[in-house]
Amino acid sequence: MADELELLRRANPVPSDARLPQNARQRMAALDRNGDGSVSEDEYEDSIRDTFRALDADRNNRVSPDELASAGAPQQDGMLSPADRIRRIDMDTDGELTEEELERGAEQAFELLDTSDDDTLDLGELMSGGG
Repeated sequence: MADELELLRRANPVPSDARLPQNARQRMAALDRNGDGSVSEDEYEDSIRDTFRALDADRNNRVSPDELASAGAPQQDGMLSPADRIRRIDMDTDGELTEEELERGAEQAFELLDTSDDDTLDLGELMSGGG
């Protein structure tokens, strides 16, 4: 599986600065743009838009499973595959994500993670959401 991921990365390279955070602390560092220790909805949405643009390596305004795989860590047991992650929020079921689909999925995720209902996410909330 690791060799397959390396082949995907070479065939469809996503810039190294677009690599996806691998845990809640890395996500907090990436999302908390003003450094106040919490992530506002605006910070979250801005980050999602930037992530989409970075992941779209072939610039076709869609993120494919290969592009998502090339930006992530090798898949481990119990983790959803890139295709499965896309399938969860792929509204038109074409196997790829548009920016709108990714934004809608992110909005849903933000709502689920914001257990304090204060319209911000803290590290604890990010950790509880699969950190």
